[in-house]
Amino acid sequence: MLSKIVPALIFAVAFAQAGIAAEEDYASRLKELRDRKADAQIEPLLNEWREKRPNDPEAWITSANYYFNKRQMMISTKKPEKGDFTVTDKKTGKVAGSISFESDEGAAKRAAELLEEATKKFPDRLDIWCGLAFTFQEMANFDSELSILQKMVAYAREHPERLRWLKGEELPEPPDRFVPEKLHSYGMYYEKKENPEDDKRFLKIATFAAEQFPNHPYAFNDIALYYSVSGDNVKTREWLQKAHAVDPKDRLVLMNLGQISSKLGDKSTARKWYEEVIKADPKGNDADQAKEALAKLKK
Repeated sequence: MLSKIVPALIFAVAFAQAGIAAEEDYASRLKELRDRKADAQIEPLLNEWREKRPNDPEAWITSANYYFNKRQMMISTKKPEKGDFTVTDKKTGKVAGSISFESDEGAAKRAAELLEEATKKFPDRLDIWCGLAFTFQEMANFDSELSILQKMVAYAREHPERLRWLKGEELPEPPDRFVPEKLHSYGMYYEKKENPEDDKRFLKIATFAAEQFPNHPYAFNDIALYYSVSGDNVKTREWLQKAHAVDPKDRLVLMNLGQISSKLGDKSTARKWYEEVIKADPKGNDADQAKEALAKLKK
């Protein structure tokens, strides 16, 4: 039996090595074209890569990145923002406008199409799902972004043992921690925009995450943050208490419970939560903040 198995094994190894070599060959050819600034030859090479290596995830990811990173130069009279070039009036020396490089809408749509195809071919690769969600986010298409996140979670919950990340490596954390923390990062993108419409989008992602991952505290804390921003202190405390029930040792939740209890005028309960923070990590930054908060309660 051994004599029959070994040749097959050698063949399998050789086949795998050939696949890696092919991927590296296309990647090196792409780098060469970029170095030579031979832009007209890049798209045909990417098309060939996907055609000749249809089961190579990197062919699809690299192609999508190529289209996503295409930028259009936009000259505007608006004030320059971070990353923009400033346009100065030569006569007055004053700022006259800005030059920015914005996403090419048509190219971004092509990137989304390629990644959507890739999620069907390689559903185990969470980095592809996340890349597609990010692409829709950058295209200001929240409904499509949320839909992709929902599909990603559905697949992840059905096949937790198959999930992979960048370059096909295992997830850096267990799926029931890794996935809800990814959802949290997508939600925070909208929370940081600080406007009512995006606050609602933040709440939608957080609510979905809380429903799907009831044993992870982040989403419950996020929902509490939404109600805190909207000024509903009672609901803020309710959701923080839910987050605490999920993870009694989470220091951020403990600190937030102290702060909301203080806002509600419940100093004795606030003191209890701050003391819990100090007990959880006596020498950490959270403990220093809790000590400062306790000192203010005494005033």
